[in-house]
Amino acid sequence: MPRYFFDIMGSTQSVPDEAGLDCRDLGEAHRQARTLIADAMSGPEATRIDWHAWRVEVRDEHRTLLFTVPFPPRLG
Repeated sequence: MPRYFFDIMGSTQSVPDEAGLDCRDLGEAHRQARTLIADAMSGPEATRIDWHAWRVEVRDEHRTLLFTVPFPPRLG
């Protein structure tokens, strides 16, 4: 199974994914990115963060950027 990395990027901060996650395909990787976003936006500090510049960059095992999933302005 391919391994994907989910780097969380903001305008001035980043949280690189050092471990990665095995996913069956790009569809599953996209769902994982959306789950990661939902988890981040529902955390205890989430209401204090302006999410408009944040995104998840999904990369393959060679760290090549495959696609980006932007954070929504708010969960809904």
